[in-house]
Amino acid sequence: MSKIKISAELSHLCPLADIVRQARVLEDKGFYRVWVPDTMVSPWEAWLAASLIIQNTSKLRIGLGVTNPYTRHPVVMAQMACTLQALSQGRLALSIGKGIARFLEKAGIGQNEKAVEECVTILRSLTNGERFSFEGQAFRLDAVRLRMDPSEKKIPIYLAAIGPSGWETAARVADGVATIWSKNIKESRQRYLNGKPLPLAVLVPFSQSQPDFFPNTVQSGEILAEQVAELEEAGVDETIIAYGDRKDLKFITSKFGQ
Repeated sequence: MSKIKISAELSHLCPLADIVRQARVLEDKGFYRVWVPDTMVSPWEAWLAASLIIQNTSKLRIGLGVTNPYTRHPVVMAQMACTLQALSQGRLALSIGKGIARFLEKAGIGQNEKAVEECVTILRSLTNGERFSFEGQAFRLDAVRLRMDPSEKKIPIYLAAIGPSGWETAARVADGVATIWSKNIKESRQRYLNGKPLPLAVLVPFSQSQPDFFPNTVQSGEILAEQVAELEEAGVDETIIAYGDRKDLKFITSKFGQ
């Protein structure tokens, strides 16, 4: 059994002025990756926050996501991703999901069941430097090509999977699967991936003082350690600890850092 990789999700409560400091703490403590959530409830914009981290770290991998193909059109997403991949010298990964319906509704944005899968198709072609035409249910492209060199290192594309359809789509088209902790992770992995060697990243929300930080937030360090151990036993490749504040960051880096 391979050792699980320990990553963190930059807290959506992190002040803009503290992003670089927190990322450097994670890098100094040997964390595998920091995921930057693309959410409207953070006091910063995700892609610019990821750029700040990239420019102020040298080894720490950066995950952008979960993002979505509605507030970030696939063509714009591809251009931003290629820029960050070049800037980071190959440290970027993306995670794409269908978005949070209530937030999209507030912005007057409708969802399409094919948008995520079509987004992956478009991203792959454009980040490979192709001139690409596409006629889909959600998106249409007419001979689009980015005016930048394609990435030398492929940008891994994870898909967010909660329900069966998310797992099935991820298993079919993604480079990896991102999901949230549940007691059924091992069964879901076996059922939907069925031996397919896709990396699986599982988010565990953790806050010692804010029980409403995230749905099903873990508040005990002991329980957090138990859940990480369970994920490792289940063969999960990466755990993403979503921490609440500086106190939680200090705890997870002392507990899981090198």
